[in-house]
Amino acid sequence: MTAPDPEAAPVPPEPVRGRPRDPRTDDAIMTATRSLLVDVGYDQVSMDSIARAAGVSRPTIYRRWPSKAHVVFEAAFGTDSGSAGLPRSGDFETDLREFIRGSVAFWREPVVEAATMGILAERHRDSELHIRTQQLLDDRIRRELADLVRAGAEQGVVRPDIDTDTLFNVVVGTTFYGALVDGRADTDRLVDKLCSLVMRGAQAREKEC
Repeated sequence: MTAPDPEAAPVPPEPVRGRPRDPRTDDAIMTATRSLLVDVGYDQVSMDSIARAAGVSRPTIYRRWPSKAHVVFEAAFGTDSGSAGLPRSGDFETDLREFIRGSVAFWREPVVEAATMGILAERHRDSELHIRTQQLLDDRIRRELADLVRAGAEQGVVRPDIDTDTLFNVVVGTTFYGALVDGRADTDRLVDKLCSLVMRGAQAREKEC
């Protein structure tokens, strides 16, 4: 029998007593995690290395996050579901193009790239890994895309019956693959091709006589 992996056996969270959490400590942990992701990559990041870089103890981190994957996810993606979306021009195709361009830029951020590939590997090894903040992130982006499609339908350029969940998978999946897996795609070309594809599939059909 092999010894348990200390990263896989987190210290149980301790009940919070006394003063509330110091946001400066949270900020230090997040900053340290982002720096380590870029400098050494996901696999070399550990709770110990984060603690050393942030100047805190390992239990301090475990009181806030149950595993490395959770710390990394929040450091890369955040949990602010109230953040403002992209500005709207009022023209669906223009706004769709900016949504896609923003998705490509997001995946190509060094911290996001390092975190994404590492967390995907973790989920492959542990099918039970569930990160609630991931659901918050997905829901936020889905709502933004659904609002964009609704505006397009009101403009008369998008069919009102578009399945926004499928569209979400197409846009996010394609930009993810183009940015992180293929890696060769020029941003402008990727945005143009995906925008054109979506417009052809989503545009409102003329009424038959």
